[in-house]
Amino acid sequence: MVIEIIISEFDFRVIRKLREKRILADLTQEELSAKVGVSEGFFGNVENPKQPQKLNMRMLARVAKALKIKSYSELLPENIVSNDLVKIRLKLIKTNKRKEKDDNGNPVKNMEIISIKPMSEKEISEYIGSKEKNKFLRVISEE
Repeated sequence: MVIEIIISEFDFRVIRKLREKRILADLTQEELSAKVGVSEGFFGNVENPKQPQKLNMRMLARVAKALKIKSYSELLPENIVSNDLVKIRLKLIKTNKRKEKDDNGNPVKNMEIISIKPMSEKEISEYIGSKEKNKFLRVISEE
């Protein structure tokens, strides 16, 4: 399936890092949710690009503690992001939820970034002003 989402570039990069750290810590989404004290499906929604649920700073601090990381920088992008809101086109890759690591112990890819396009100020204004439901997601193809 190919989708296009509208998201903060910063949020997208943090969520990708969070998924990687969670998998390397050998925690399922449900186990991390339990450690942080949120609903069982919370991190499933956060990591799913088809869902609008994202993290706030308080939750990020709780995640860092649950993952036992030494510095918040381990969850943050390596470089300052260039853009605010972006349209990201993704090819979602079906994975075995029980096998999140490859044979070398690296996280299995669950998506491929096709493109990242910064939104113009005009597009951002129109997006923010829109009352359209699910305005952050567009399915490009079902393949």
